[in-house]
Parts: sequence; C-alpha cells; structure tokens
Amino acid sequence: MLGIGKKVAEEAMQQAENAAQVAVNTAGQTVQQVVEQAKDAGQKALDEVYKVAETGEKAVKNVANQATAWGKSFGQ
Repeated sequence: MLGIGKKVAEEAMQQAENAAQVAVNTAGQTVQQVVEQAKDAGQKALDEVYKVAETGEKAVKNVANQATAWGKSFGQ
C-alpha cells in the first residue's frame, strides 16, 4: 500500500510541475505579446511624429518661399 501512495504522490507532483511549466510558458507568451504591441505602438507614434515634423518643415519652407516672393515683388 505504501508504494501506491508514493506513486500517486509522485504523479501529483509531476502534474503540478507540468501545470506550473504551462503557466510559465503562457506568462512568457503574454509578456512577449505585450512587448510586441508596445514596440508596434512606439513605432506608430514615431511615424506620426516624423509626419508632423515633415509637415512643419514643409510649412516653414512654404512661408519662407512666399516671403521671398513678396520681397521680390515689392523690390521690383
């Protein structure tokens, strides 16, 4: 009888270890997904910043060109 109890205890321990490993794997996958989502969100934010900066740069160039054109027309 003692052998059966020991075997049941060993099987229970193995099942607990397997469940713990599954939990760790699942947590690891979840963390990886969160990291990927954060990277994607960060890249999208950077893309938006670059678009805004590019638009601002174009606006400054347009204003400078317009000012130059006005200066030339008044100077002639």
